[in-house]
Amino acid sequence: MAKFIKLDLTAPGAATGNELLIPLDGIVRVATNSTTTTDIFLNTANAATTKWRVTHTAPLVANAVLDAIQDAMKANPGGVVSTVVGPVNTAQAPLAQSGQQGKILITQPQVNVTFTSAAFTP
Repeated sequence: MAKFIKLDLTAPGAATGNELLIPLDGIVRVATNSTTTTDIFLNTANAATTKWRVTHTAPLVANAVLDAIQDAMKANPGGVVSTVVGPVNTAQAPLAQSGQQGKILITQPQVNVTFTSAAFTP
């Protein structure tokens, strides 16, 4: 049975639709190309140049998207699809504390990286 990793795309393309499914056994390696692009190299006849370039918003921590993809790859031992969850883009900011107890108010909610598109390079 084939196993996949899935990336939900916010700006779907004609080749991918709303989500990108990549067969787990086809992935050779994952590399950070820039702060907003990550390459997923595939094991095909022309593996040196066959890849998916995933475009995303910039993560708060360098290489966090690469780590998220690798985590999805490791988290799929018995499942069929493992979804890549975007790492933190903007950290949550609580209201300054002055001894209050109970509920802590948030001034800035956490924002995660979104995967905007993916392009296949043969």
